[in-house]
Amino acid sequence: MKAFLLMLLAAVLVFLIVPFAIVGQMLRFLVMKKPLTELWWDIAIGLDQLGGAILYGEPDWTVSSRTYWLRKRGNRYAAAFEHVIDFILGRGHCQNAYKHEFGEMDVDR
Repeated sequence: MKAFLLMLLAAVLVFLIVPFAIVGQMLRFLVMKKPLTELWWDIAIGLDQLGGAILYGEPDWTVSSRTYWLRKRGNRYAAAFEHVIDFILGRGHCQNAYKHEFGEMDVDR
């Protein structure tokens, strides 16, 4: 119960702080003359890892890479989900995400 309450408190704080943090980061990126696309990419990866934590209980994996990893190990639900993801984001997206995240190392978790 304590962990759930902490998660709710964190969610409330995130929703209160995030709009100000994004504006602050946008200003910082503009001052540093960095493209805002880098900021959006970083946020997208963070949200994807949040999805990995919610769907798979793996906060260090993106949804796509974990789905690919599970499919390679014979999980039929992951195989179906991989088809959906690849249909939406492009053929081979999950495999590419896995290779991008973990390179050629053999992640045997």
